[in-house]
Amino acid sequence: MKRIFLFLQFQLFVICSISAQTISLDSCMAMAMRANRQIEKARLQTRQRDYTVSAMKANFLPNFKASARDLYSTGNGSFNITGGYLPTFVPGADGTMQPNVVINPATGQPVVGPDGVTPVFQQYAYFPTQSMKYKVGNIIMAGVSVEQPIYMGGKISTGYKMSKLARDMAVENERLTEAQVIVATEEAYALLVRATEMHAVAVLYDSLLLRLQHDVVSAKARGMASRNDVLKVGVRKDEAELQLRQAENGVRLAQMNLCRLIGAPLDGKPMPVKIVPGQSVGESGTTSYDRSEVPSLVGSHGENFRSVERRPEAALLSMKAQMADKKVRLERSEFLPHIGVAAGYNYMYGLKLNDRQLLNGGNFGALVNVSIPIYHFGEGRNKVRAARMEAEQARVEQQDMMEQMQLEATREANNLDEAHLELGVTARSVTQAAENLRIARKSFDAGMESLSDLLEAQTLYQQALARQAEARCQFSLSIARYRKATGQQIR
Repeated sequence: MKRIFLFLQFQLFVICSISAQTISLDSCMAMAMRANRQIEKARLQTRQRDYTVSAMKANFLPNFKASARDLYSTGNGSFNITGGYLPTFVPGADGTMQPNVVINPATGQPVVGPDGVTPVFQQYAYFPTQSMKYKVGNIIMAGVSVEQPIYMGGKISTGYKMSKLARDMAVENERLTEAQVIVATEEAYALLVRATEMHAVAVLYDSLLLRLQHDVVSAKARGMASRNDVLKVGVRKDEAELQLRQAENGVRLAQMNLCRLIGAPLDGKPMPVKIVPGQSVGESGTTSYDRSEVPSLVGSHGENFRSVERRPEAALLSMKAQMADKKVRLERSEFLPHIGVAAGYNYMYGLKLNDRQLLNGGNFGALVNVSIPIYHFGEGRNKVRAARMEAEQARVEQQDMMEQMQLEATREANNLDEAHLELGVTARSVTQAAENLRIARKSFDAGMESLSDLLEAQTLYQQALARQAEARCQFSLSIARYRKATGQQIR
C-alpha cells in the first residue's frame, strides 16, 4: 500500500514524461522575448520613433528642391495702342536734347496751344495706331531652390526634443511590454503546471477508485459486499472519469495559451511541459522566493515608493509630463516671429506677343521672409493657456498613478505573504489527508471501516491535493506579480 502511494505521489511531478519536448520556465521566457508578437510590435514602434527623430533633425538643415511646371492655356486676345502726334527735340547748346517748341519773339516764351498750357512744337512726329495680339499657349517653368529657416520661434528645436522624448517613451514602452509578457508567460506556465498537477490528481483519484471498485466487485462476488456498495463506487468512478477528461482539456488549453505567448504554433502539436521530480512551482528557477523580498507593512511606504520608481510606467508618466511642457513651448512658437531665407534659379519659356516669344531665359533670385504675428483676438494666448492646463493635468495624473502603483506594490506584497502561508497550510493538509486515507484503507480492509468513510477519505485526499496544486500556482503568480509591481522583473 505504501509503495502504491509513493508511486502515485511521484506521478504528480512526472506527468507528460514521454512528451516530445521539455521546456523550463526560463526557456519559455527566452522564447517569448524572441518571438512574442506584442514585444515585436513594441520594438517596431521604437524603430519608428528612431526614424522620426532623424526626420525632425533634418529640419535644421537646408531644404533643396527642384521643380518643373508646364502650363497650357488656350487664352489669347488682342489690344490696340492708340497712335497720334509726338513732340520733337533738338540738340541744345550744352549738348542735351531740348524741346523743339515755337518761341514768341516778343516775349521770348514758348507759344502755347488753345488750352493755354500745352506748348506748340515746330515739328511733330506721327505714331500710327498699333494692334497687339497675344497667345498664352505653353508656359514652361523649371528651376532649383534652397530654403533655410533662420528662426522659427523655437518650433524646430522643440519639435526635435519632443521627437527624442517620444523615442525614449517608446523604449520605456518596450520595457513595459516585456515586463507584461514576462508576467503573462510566468502566469501561463504556472497555469499549465497547475493543469498538469490537476490532471495528476485526477489520475490518482481515478486509480484509487479503480482499485476500490475492483476490491468491492470481488467482495460482492464472495458475498462480503452489497450491490449498493458497488453502485456507490461506480458513481464516484464516473465522476472521476469526468474530472479526468476536464483535466485533460484544461492541460490542452493551458498548453495552447503558453504556446501563444512564446510564439509556438497553436494547431496540431501544442508544446507540453514535463515537470522535473522535486521541482514544483515557486520552488526553483526564476520562481525562487525569499520572504525577505516582501517589505513589512509597518514603515514600508517609503520603500514601496522607491521600488515603484523603477517601473517603466513611472518613467512613462514622467516623460508624458515633460512632453506636455514642451507642447506649451510648441504652441508659443506659432505666435513668435519666423525668419527664413530662400534662393533659386528658374528658367521660363512661353507667352507670345504678335507671334514673338516673350519668355525664354533663366534668372537667379533670393528671398528673405519675416513673418511677425501681431494680433488675432487672443488666439495665441488662449492656445498657450490650454497647453499649460494639459501639462498640469499630466502632472496630476503622474502623482495619482504613482500613488496607485504604490498601493499595488503593497497589495501584491500582502498577497505574496498570504500565498506563502497558504502553501504551508496546504502541504500540511495533504500530509494529514494522506495519513487519514492510509488509516481508512487499512481499517476498511480489516472490516472496521465502512465504504462511505473510505470514499470520504479518498475525496478529502483528492481535494487536499487539488488545493495544494492551486496554492502552488497562486504562490508562483504572486511572485511574478509582486516583482512586476516593484519593478524587479524589468531589464
